Amino acid sequence: MMAHPFNAQGRSEALTKMASGIVDLLIIGGGITGTGLARDAALRGLSVALVEKEDFAYGTSSRSSKLVHGGLRYLANGQVNVVRESARERKVLKQIAPHLVHPLPFVFPIYKGDSAMKMRAGFFLFDKLANVTDQEKHQVLSEQEVRTYAPGLKEDLKSGFVYGEYMTEDARFTMENAASAVEHGALVANHAEVIELIEADGNITGAKVIDKYSKQTYVIQSHVTVNATGPWAQQLLENTGYQAPKKLLLSKGIHLVFRKDRLPIEAAVTLTSKSGKMGFLIPRWNYVYVGTTDRRHDGPIDQPQSDHTAIEELLQLVQESFPSLELTENDVVGTWAGVRPLIAEGKSERETSRHDEVWKIKPGLFTVAGGKLTTYRQMADRILNEVATELERDIGNNERTMSVPLPGGVFEEAYEIFKEKAAQALADYQLSELTIERIVWLYGNKVFTLLAYAEEDKTWFEPLAPNVPAIKGEVRLALEQEMVLSVADFIDRRSSLLLFSDEHGRTCAETVAAIMGEYLGWTDNETDYQIEQFLQLQT
Repeated sequence: MMAHPFNAQGRSEALTKMASGIVDLLIIGGGITGTGLARDAALRGLSVALVEKEDFAYGTSSRSSKLVHGGLRYLANGQVNVVRESARERKVLKQIAPHLVHPLPFVFPIYKGDSAMKMRAGFFLFDKLANVTDQEKHQVLSEQEVRTYAPGLKEDLKSGFVYGEYMTEDARFTMENAASAVEHGALVANHAEVIELIEADGNITGAKVIDKYSKQTYVIQSHVTVNATGPWAQQLLENTGYQAPKKLLLSKGIHLVFRKDRLPIEAAVTLTSKSGKMGFLIPRWNYVYVGTTDRRHDGPIDQPQSDHTAIEELLQLVQESFPSLELTENDVVGTWAGVRPLIAEGKSERETSRHDEVWKIKPGLFTVAGGKLTTYRQMADRILNEVATELERDIGNNERTMSVPLPGGVFEEAYEIFKEKAAQALADYQLSELTIERIVWLYGNKVFTLLAYAEEDKTWFEPLAPNVPAIKGEVRLALEQEMVLSVADFIDRRSSLLLFSDEHGRTCAETVAAIMGEYLGWTDNETDYQIEQFLQLQT
């Protein structure tokens, strides 16, 4: 059986191959924009290399609101084209990744003094732009029906609407795009940083890259290079001696996490304060998270933190919406912060468009700025239109990105039937209901790989730590098929335990490190270092 190409060994081989010839396209950045671009380009037959200085989805793409959404609120800002594209892309992403794009009813409460007619007009327009089916159209809810979804909403509630959206695990979705790119021929490496852009006769002809583990440097030659580093895009250009034609507006969004038993909602709920501030609640497993702020960020881009002022702002929004629950800061069990790379327009952060642009910096070098997760596939298409012009080649269209499933997304029967069968098969191993729900929700048909591990040795189905809804086999899977190189890679961006477990994955760090250390040949010192580096992460 041929070894899987998306792991540590495949990464090392990819770096060597990148430096052995000239690729059509070098992509800098392993967020959703870069990995989606690599996948699209590989599916079109281009030779592709992608390098990421940390890990896939290390930045914004693991700190989003984790929604595949139509952007209903953008209608208020007149961003009709953004809404149309976003709303229609949801179906495509659900089609290629049914295991990672999950239906989410979204409730919009109407309070005394609100204009229900105005809101209904907005929903009719949204339904039209999204080209929804009859089953997906918005529905009007009575006050009691809204309270069925969201018990405890404030007293001046009078009615509401419910419409269909989707949620995802953004980090795994990004990683699976990278894995799909590799399956279709791309050369991909995480923890590999660009330290220099190479220029010859006025053209950018590639980049010098350092492997952050081996410290070896590689010169990668390319016909076209794309800077897809999101919030770091302007910084990368300036650090390598180039200028962006426009400035980026970095906007920080934070989210708060509560236990669901303290905030018992059964659907996503839009929140509105008396002062006009808006937010939303999203239920996920045994947690509920609330988002999001939209404030200018002038601090460090790596690992931005949730500041106390922003935490207070969101907490007050929840307290005002659910006064009877008497929530306090002690009920906040976690937070996360992400930085949006918006294109500066002279407007406030909230009013600035989420559209994307492709900038030609020099012959052979492009930078992509702006954008959002839901529209990443169309962003890649717009970038590749520019790449095709630069290459002076017809490289076709992005049709295959609509039909080729992401890894984990191939099912012989309807996904709902698969879910039932997978849950039953996992239940035979006496796993908790939460563990089963989480595994099926995240891994899709990779559940069969986990079950195969258990056939070899049932210890792979042991929990990573007491009361942690994850099993040892997930670490093995990440090592063999998901290019995981650090404890943080696994606990944060492969398993989602940093943000969605009671102890933020800290109790299982030693077990994860032990499994990874044996597989990757770590010394005792390296194992201890990996644990220490993970424990320093803040949520």
